[in-house]
Amino acid sequence: MQPCITMQQQSAGIFTNDMLNVDKGSRTYLVGADIRRNKYKTLENTWSVQDSMAELERLSETAGLIVVGSEFQVMQNPSPASFIGEGKLAELVAKCKDLQVTTVIFDEELSPAQGRNIQNELALVMGEGAVKVLDRTMLILQIFAQRARTKEAKLQVSAAQMKYMIPRLQYFMTTGAGMDSRGGAAGSKGMKGIGETQLEVDKRLFRKQIQKVEEEMDQVRTQREVYRQKRRERDNLPIVAIVGYTNAGKSTLLNRLTQEESVYADDMLFATLDPTTRRVRLPGGKEVLWSDTVGFIQKLPTKLVSSFRATLEELEDASLVVHVVDAAHPLAKQQIWSVQNIIEELMMEDTPQILVLNKMDAYQESTHNMTLDDPEWLRVHHRVIPECVVATSAKKNLNMDVLMETVEQALLQMTVVVECVIPYTSGDLLAEVHKVGTIIAEDYQEDGTHVTAYVPPSLRSKLNEFAVKPN
Repeated sequence: MQPCITMQQQSAGIFTNDMLNVDKGSRTYLVGADIRRNKYKTLENTWSVQDSMAELERLSETAGLIVVGSEFQVMQNPSPASFIGEGKLAELVAKCKDLQVTTVIFDEELSPAQGRNIQNELALVMGEGAVKVLDRTMLILQIFAQRARTKEAKLQVSAAQMKYMIPRLQYFMTTGAGMDSRGGAAGSKGMKGIGETQLEVDKRLFRKQIQKVEEEMDQVRTQREVYRQKRRERDNLPIVAIVGYTNAGKSTLLNRLTQEESVYADDMLFATLDPTTRRVRLPGGKEVLWSDTVGFIQKLPTKLVSSFRATLEELEDASLVVHVVDAAHPLAKQQIWSVQNIIEELMMEDTPQILVLNKMDAYQESTHNMTLDDPEWLRVHHRVIPECVVATSAKKNLNMDVLMETVEQALLQMTVVVECVIPYTSGDLLAEVHKVGTIIAEDYQEDGTHVTAYVPPSLRSKLNEFAVKPN
């Protein structure tokens, strides 16, 4: 429940990231469910309820909340009215009162009706607005709001929050706001249409604000697309997109590759949200752009991921995907499946992929009953299949040279071999060959530079007029 909100506050623009905000330090109780109908022998459902609850606790701590307790209920189907059963709900209310809980977070997505009914039961005992009820998606949005740094990321978070909240407006805006659902509140005269309910006013204001945010996002997106187009024309460099489960070591790996600490990296979930792109030179001299993307997580709706276009557009432009995995994690295979599943839902399964088993220094074969070079790592997901596996430790700088060579070989397979004599008057073209290609042989002759190299197909067309004709 939100505090009392007046119509004047609405018109002044209270539709911001604070809508879902819970105060850091809030005493939090976690609720999960072991839903028996979902138990199939597939990796996506081999997350135990204990594993999922442990991850929810880490998410809560990442958001700055203090977890004072947790529980889960075994059920065949969630209750349509309150998700958990009536008896379990009564127990939850009693525990929240005893533990002085101010925030309750469910590990599964709640329907608007379920959230509203749980909120009402808590309000009867603890008072109106004393406890906020969130679900996993809302908590992740809260973390995204805390992590967003750029203007576009903040706009994307705001839009995602508002879209998620539209069907929940009766719960967030009208209930407990001192407003009659049909009569409105003091000070609202003139803002409501004839016969318009308070809920209809809330939704109308929300839609207007969403439209405003999306218009701002379109402007930023247009500016970024102009920049990206100029970058493509200027650099003509392939993009390597780094993806992976949150906290797998993606940012640490990018820092190691660039030999600097310019990308924020920490041992926490969603340490970085905004995409980061860095230029890296491969062993053969070819330059590529490496782009670090937002980490994925299980139970993350694709529609929520799709809200963050800045990250996804870098993924869509990628020539190669480097999928980083925390190989030392007990649930490494489940995390791989979760990421591959999102990649498939985003229709990126055909982009060549290298699977990087990171944190090899902490890997224990007994945890997974398989070695790091076991081909089973490639077959975790039956439709998204990587080209190869490389074991690394970004933190310990182990096998980073192997990863670079593997990336170079993968990109070479996407290029063509050219042999040409570039006139000395076209030095800029030779420089481009050195920049985006891989030199096989180079010789300085009287009429120009005789060069044989791997180059992208787009550059070959520029070199055709200088191609060496076969004898």
